[in-house]
Amino acid sequence: MNPSDLTASLYFTAAVRVAADASLTRLLPLDALQRQLAPHEHFSHRILLSLQALGIIEPELSLAHADDWLLSRDWMKYGFDSVAWRIRSAPGDCRRRHDIANEIWSEVDFDDDESLSALLALWEDLALAEVAQYASWLLSKSGYNPEWTYCAIDSLRHSLVMFSVNQVMYLIYLSVRSVATTHQQGGVESARLGLVFASSIASFSGRAKAERWNVRGMTRPAELAMSTISLIFAHEVTRLDDEYLTKSPSLELLRSSMMQHRTIH
Repeated sequence: MNPSDLTASLYFTAAVRVAADASLTRLLPLDALQRQLAPHEHFSHRILLSLQALGIIEPELSLAHADDWLLSRDWMKYGFDSVAWRIRSAPGDCRRRHDIANEIWSEVDFDDDESLSALLALWEDLALAEVAQYASWLLSKSGYNPEWTYCAIDSLRHSLVMFSVNQVMYLIYLSVRSVATTHQQGGVESARLGLVFASSIASFSGRAKAERWNVRGMTRPAELAMSTISLIFAHEVTRLDDEYLTKSPSLELLRSSMMQHRTIH
């Protein structure tokens, strides 16, 4: 399977499973969904815009279903999350794609590094979205600006090279405590606390690696349910299961996990 087709199929499978209406002809708006499409809203936007760019879906806009965003008159009234999408694939094809996860898994050639690299890239993207979601949630719960997460994206991505999602969640927890201490001491302007948060993650990550910390993984908060694409990726396509959150993304782990499950079954 072509690596780009593999990623697109996973995106479409997740979107159909969580957002398609009963007729399988349209996707409901993100703000009408009962479950999350992806771990972070920006990742959900990316999925929909990617599928639109591939011609698989198109937005339902004003002006008698305008052909493109340039003609839309909804922009003042609605946000991106309120836009519904028409599925341009035939309903029969859509039904096939609804269960395409098992087909993707069965067709992956474990000697084909391109396909496995595509899955690894998706795992890395999902892992970053998972920790970004947790960072925003914890900052908000602690009374701070969840937008500070975006100051720390580079630090979070670098941390995931060495640590699992659950371990990076623990580094985030330590960093929010560090921000709280700094804030209480009054040594830094409130506007700069986001930079303190980002630098704390980089510092804790660097120290943990250099000093060989035994970084414990945080238990996922009950408030943060697993997204649809994460569940499909972890439990249906890669068979990583719990290792999706407890191991740092790697090509070797992907290959061994998928090969082991195929051998057993």
